[in-house]
Amino acid sequence: MSQRFFEQVQHAALYAKARPNAPPQLAERIINFLREKFQGELELCLDVGCGNGQCSGIFASSFRKVLATDISPAQIEVAKTLEYPQNIEFQVSPAENSPAENGSAQLVVACVAAHWFDLPAFLKDADRVLCKNGVVALTSFFLPIVVHATKSNELNAELKRFYFEILGPYWGSGIRHLENEYADFSIPYAETLRDEVWSDEEPYTLARLAVDLESWSGYQNMCRDKGESAGREVLQEYISRCLASLGTKDDPAKVELKLQRKYFLLMGRKL
Repeated sequence: MSQRFFEQVQHAALYAKARPNAPPQLAERIINFLREKFQGELELCLDVGCGNGQCSGIFASSFRKVLATDISPAQIEVAKTLEYPQNIEFQVSPAENSPAENGSAQLVVACVAAHWFDLPAFLKDADRVLCKNGVVALTSFFLPIVVHATKSNELNAELKRFYFEILGPYWGSGIRHLENEYADFSIPYAETLRDEVWSDEEPYTLARLAVDLESWSGYQNMCRDKGESAGREVLQEYISRCLASLGTKDDPAKVELKLQRKYFLLMGRKL
């Protein structure tokens, strides 16, 4: 059974505000792999577990239609309020039983989502909807990498501490697949490929990074278990520790840094 952690509208709205859009170079790498064998028109991309559409938009210019699905009505509700190209259609649907017709899709992609799926059932359904030489692509990133002129190591150590020590008990079991970069995932096709794509360095502030952490399912699970005040306390502690590492008492909204993400990628081609 797939795991569900993004069901509340408030969480979905925070997710949309905080989560990064996937980099265009990720779509380019996936489409290049698809084009090695598929020469026809790109009619349909099925984006499964789309959330608020953070990955959907990067495929819209390459396909006639992007069908973006998520099991969470809240995520789809928020996605429909955002500005996306008109050829993206959002629908509520479980990952393991999409509304796409048999053999209709050239690409089935799951971005920052497959670790929550019932993977065998999802891959069986992906095989159903893929056309000949179509591609299924599973991709995600784990922790972002903090880039700072002098304190990158210290800030990345604080991020890992927050993830592993503070939120460790509150993660769903699927998160372990992220931690090993989908190394235990396999696609039952003869032709598969593993790769990685790096995002560009994106300007951030410490305050904005803290908002990202609020959107994590582990943080939201902790708040549901211990209460919002406990969540705010550990988040403030994280900010304080980062400020101490930087040797500053500046407003977190004025503390500048950069984030970069490594998207690990597993692709398979249906021959």
